[in-house]
Amino acid sequence: MNGNDILISDLKAEDITLTGNSIVPEFKPDVHEYKYFVQSDIYGVKLYLKAENGAEIFVNGKRVTDNNGVLVKLSQDYESYGIDYSQKAEIKAVNGNHETAYSIEIIRENASEIYNAFKPYVFNDESTGVKMPYELYLPKNYGNGKKYPLVFVLHGAGQRLQSVDMVLKRYESAAVWAKDSEKGINECIVLAPQCAEANGIGWTYFMEFLDFGNENAENYKLTKWGISAYNLLQKIKKEYDVDLKRIYMTGVSMGGFGTFEMAVEHPEEFAAIVPVCGGGNPETVKNLKGIPIWIFHAEDDPEVSYEKWCVPTLKALDEAGADYTKTIYEKGKVFYPSGHFSWTPAYANKAMRKWLFEQFKK
Repeated sequence: MNGNDILISDLKAEDITLTGNSIVPEFKPDVHEYKYFVQSDIYGVKLYLKAENGAEIFVNGKRVTDNNGVLVKLSQDYESYGIDYSQKAEIKAVNGNHETAYSIEIIRENASEIYNAFKPYVFNDESTGVKMPYELYLPKNYGNGKKYPLVFVLHGAGQRLQSVDMVLKRYESAAVWAKDSEKGINECIVLAPQCAEANGIGWTYFMEFLDFGNENAENYKLTKWGISAYNLLQKIKKEYDVDLKRIYMTGVSMGGFGTFEMAVEHPEEFAAIVPVCGGGNPETVKNLKGIPIWIFHAEDDPEVSYEKWCVPTLKALDEAGADYTKTIYEKGKVFYPSGHFSWTPAYANKAMRKWLFEQFKK
């Protein structure tokens, strides 16, 4: 192939994990088939193509007209989780009678072994009347008398009325810790309760605002589900070999609000917290002064506004002299399904996961 035959000179792919994944093999104009591997909660991949010699490029029959990348959507259907799933993008470059075709197969991880490593249970909380489904993961070496760190995970609004396994499958907030643990990295117990009621209900009353637009909602107050989640944590502490100096909490969206508020109310409990796209009560987050925190949010979050919810939290933490790290994604970085999905790059961040397990309660 000579230079005049080349119609595409570059092909790259990216997903919102922001981990720098690349196509396999590296693009060369005379190689026509590629693969791109993504983790289990990726729903779209952008392809970037560079045309040469006046060529027009088509992806799955649609002409590429700008340089902002071409989005290839992956299934979000329940049936597509925990299976071998892939989506092909067919690429064609045309210049007059000269045509070149390429394909890239996007292969999504089958995480069924990780999902199956969790076990579903129901907690009957007599104090609140709540029957709370939850998923529990124990490390494969559990039972040797060793005490294990515990990661306590609060899911977001979308999983309230789904089957309990979707607190694992919809995103990696719980599964990622078990993935590491199964590899012998940061071996831990993972506890993921489910708030199984919707219509304004969540871990806090923030859902009255998000579901119904109630401007007078007590956004930061724990509901009976939030209280029961904390009570469940106390039950698990008693029944399993938990290292009480290394209990970590994280949550996304409504779970981010729950993470802030539960730590505010029980600051003695947690060695560190990782709230994602949530918000804390500016009047009380000073209670978190002694807890290491890593906050994630996207500037263009369309559901939990960065300006409305995160900025006041950061300001209050600054005024309190709190110890926190923040990762704020610029507009467009979390490109699909929306900027709200900042939890995907957050939990893909190996530095954050390493940092979390380095924290001990004093």
